[in-house]
Amino acid sequence: MTRQLEDCRALAQRLGWTVVGEHVDNDVSAYSGKVRPEYTALLRRLETGGIDGVLAFHTDRLHRSPRELEAYIDLSERHGVLTQTVKAGPVDLSTPSGRAVARTLGAWARHESEQNSMRTRRALLQRAQRGQRAGGPIPFGYTLEDGEPVIVEENAEEVRGAYAAVLAGRSIGSIVKDLNARGIKTGRDGEWTSTSVRNLILRPANAGLVKYQGKVMEGVTSDYPPIVSEHVWRAAVGVVSDPSRRSHREDAVRHLLSGIVRCGGCGEPMRITSRAKSQRGDSGRFLYVCRRKGPGPHVAQSAEPLERYVEDVVLAVLERPEVGETVATEEAPGVDLEALRVEEAALGERLTSAADMFAAGAITGEQLQRITETTRAKLEQVRGELSRAMGSSPLLNFTGPDARARWKSADLEVKRAIIEALVTVFVEPVGKARPRVFDPSRVRFDLPGKKV
Repeated sequence: MTRQLEDCRALAQRLGWTVVGEHVDNDVSAYSGKVRPEYTALLRRLETGGIDGVLAFHTDRLHRSPRELEAYIDLSERHGVLTQTVKAGPVDLSTPSGRAVARTLGAWARHESEQNSMRTRRALLQRAQRGQRAGGPIPFGYTLEDGEPVIVEENAEEVRGAYAAVLAGRSIGSIVKDLNARGIKTGRDGEWTSTSVRNLILRPANAGLVKYQGKVMEGVTSDYPPIVSEHVWRAAVGVVSDPSRRSHREDAVRHLLSGIVRCGGCGEPMRITSRAKSQRGDSGRFLYVCRRKGPGPHVAQSAEPLERYVEDVVLAVLERPEVGETVATEEAPGVDLEALRVEEAALGERLTSAADMFAAGAITGEQLQRITETTRAKLEQVRGELSRAMGSSPLLNFTGPDARARWKSADLEVKRAIIEALVTVFVEPVGKARPRVFDPSRVRFDLPGKKV
């Protein structure tokens, strides 16, 4: 770009033109269709007058779109602007023949750009089909050795930790805070942001997969060795891609049971509120209250004793040997994981077989397309079931005799996720004749299929 600018200045000097302004759009192609701020500024100067000519390195530096060219011709005609180029010489837009030459040059420039674009897309597709990296910065968790990606184990542990945190119910924001607090830098030696962590989770190369034009390519293995399993990756992608997911929940950050504990009168989730210090001198306190209007009874309950009691009960459940065995041996209750894995392999084999049949001329392209669409739809369904079943339980690593120690070191979001996965908590309404004090007998815990 610097050389082209210098050549334009030299041409202006030879022509005896006085340069009154320079407009340079770095890294924005005339063919891309993107807005070029400096080119737009040039058109404004043509419209307002005050300049007699335009210098460019070549006509294709000005336009690679017929629509842009016609607008430029119109402005040049109306304001008597001359156009000179370093490579193509003068472009006389005041005559029919000159305009024809400009349009011809523009058409060939467009053709060349389209050819280059097609070659680039083809090359990218071929690289994707081979599982080869497309270039660019090496992602976090990897480095290059002899031109090949290899895992950096220290960083890979951070990647695995991010997936585990997402599947345990933690927010992207809390992962960002944790990484930055521990001084972990991104692949470009910067601070982590919500966007960079989300992109880390969504990156298919972490599971040894290849994505092209937004879709994971079936049967293609990436040059990047996997850091996490495909099932863990798909499960985490499902979590962070959920449109109902909120990146930050104020109650979840501050209070253990807000939105989790339910009113025993109507079943609605209870929210946290605060009661101000009274005139009698007692201190203010937090309450869980049912905010549903209408016929009751509805519930209000002091937060602190309720949270302590729920923690004690949940930890007692987590310490039960049968709970740990259930989580460890039944990754998803009622799901036959082995059958799903067999079905996944069979569907993958069917896709390969259909492609081989088409190559051998045994089926038509239309038949191949129908088989592929039907089989891939079923394959996505099976993989979705596996993703939900594998590695997505926040109870993993929080059962057994060490449950209390692990609970103490866990952050609030993880604790909330464990409670939600394990039990449903109800607080029954208090009778009118009974004092409004905490009574454990009013708290009901429902486990799937049984009561605690």
